[in-house]
Amino acid sequence: MSFKLRATNLQNVRAGNVATLKLPTGNNAPTLDKVIFSLFGTGILPSHITSIRGKANGRLFYDEAGGDTLNMRDAYRGVFNSNGFVTLDFTEAKARNGAVEQLMSSIPMSMLQDLTFELTLASGAPVDTSMTAQIVVRQPTNNPYILKKLNTSVSFSASGEQILFLPTGGAGGKLKRIWIHELGTAGTITDLTIRVGNSIAYETSRAQLEYSQKTNNLTPQAGLVVVDFVEDGNLAGVLDTGSSSGVELRVISNAANNYKVYYEFIDPIGRL
Repeated sequence: MSFKLRATNLQNVRAGNVATLKLPTGNNAPTLDKVIFSLFGTGILPSHITSIRGKANGRLFYDEAGGDTLNMRDAYRGVFNSNGFVTLDFTEAKARNGAVEQLMSSIPMSMLQDLTFELTLASGAPVDTSMTAQIVVRQPTNNPYILKKLNTSVSFSASGEQILFLPTGGAGGKLKRIWIHELGTAGTITDLTIRVGNSIAYETSRAQLEYSQKTNNLTPQAGLVVVDFVEDGNLAGVLDTGSSSGVELRVISNAANNYKVYYEFIDPIGRL
């Protein structure tokens, strides 16, 4: 059974500030499935939240874009979203093999000494900005994994083959999705290939990729390419880069472009 609780330690909610939410940790602390921020009454929108960062035991493990991007991710996954809310979801609700896979990347707060989320609020947000936070939690668990969301920016000055080097070894993990945001011109990526060492592990055109996602009840978004290793709900499909020394994502683009790339992966909590 899950429980919905008010998270009362939400501080510094002002336009232009970094708001902080500190959650309970240590012995008997619950397991965190979701954090839901309610925006109400003052005209604040998801776009006024420009970045969200999570720190566990002082280490950055969740480095996400703002509220609009989170809602776009939910739209892709077929999850309802609204301008009145922004949700941090650490579950994989549509995983096909039951609760173990659905909840394996939830945050076991009983195994942490500190958990804090930082929300950067735009200076153009309403002066009387306000938010509340609710957490969706379960009983304490010894789940050894945690969801990580990290990112990088890359720029290419010409069309053709463009190579992105994926995080490997100690920086890698069990990749669920790679989110590629085309910041310059939407729609320039036409083909993708993943090479692990000298072997091709993944090869598709964008049209084939998006068709496959639609057959799995996902909704591709404009200006966003999602390399989704779990599109069918089977977490056995993750790409484990933690044991590899070289993994390349090669994209074919019909124009120069800039990308913001987010890596979503499951990793042992001991590797924070």
